[in-house]
Amino acid sequence: MFPTPHGFVRFRALCCLVMIAGAGGSSIFGQATAIAPLTSQPVQAAPAADSHPVGAAAAAPVAAQVAAPVSAAPSSDSGGGAPGSPGGSGLGAASGDYVLKAGDTVEMVIFHEPDLSIRSRLGKDGMVQLPLLGEIKLQGLTIRAATALLRNKYNADYIVDPQIYLNIAAFNSRKFNIIGQVQRPGTYEFSGGEDLGLLEAIAMAGGFTRIADRGHIIVKRKEGDSFRTLKVNAKKIAGDGKDKFPIEPGDVINVGESWY
Repeated sequence: MFPTPHGFVRFRALCCLVMIAGAGGSSIFGQATAIAPLTSQPVQAAPAADSHPVGAAAAAPVAAQVAAPVSAAPSSDSGGGAPGSPGGSGLGAASGDYVLKAGDTVEMVIFHEPDLSIRSRLGKDGMVQLPLLGEIKLQGLTIRAATALLRNKYNADYIVDPQIYLNIAAFNSRKFNIIGQVQRPGTYEFSGGEDLGLLEAIAMAGGFTRIADRGHIIVKRKEGDSFRTLKVNAKKIAGDGKDKFPIEPGDVINVGESWY
């Protein structure tokens, strides 16, 4: 019994498929077997950069630089009173033009020489005792001139180019007496670093009384072993607008009385 036309076509198509499978099946399955080992192999992770000996060696200096502490720059205020530091001695800031007087206490600091730093008082003769130099007369010199003198003396025999800081640690007791026609007669003290005028001295004593003779003021000033008498007209000083009569330590001011 012969197949129908439709059945014959289906049978012929099936035969063609079998032939194609027989001819190309080996190559298809060969490719499949070749791919299988590749997909079954484990994938290894790439080595880290730090695990390589060359990379580790190159990274070490960088890490060391990053971890190295950064030193802070020295502050100009870091002296804090440390010996041998001109910036941190904590001394009084007297003017460089202040004239040293007997009884003043000076403090000297030599940079990088803390053993030579000293605080010393000028004697009645104006002499002061200093390390290595012995007695040096500073009375009558300004602070600026005294600093230059000490720098030259230390540089001559002891220290090469010394950096010296000199200033006033304590002023001599500066007192004056005022009597006569003022509101509060008595003894008054004023700062050694400042100039005091006659009108300022009278103001410290409360000012003139109602019957004070402002044009007749007597000032007695000690000069050596004797006293000098000075006559001052406070009206003229006030009229000029400038107090040109300076008061010295030990002065005795006597404000006269007006009779009319």
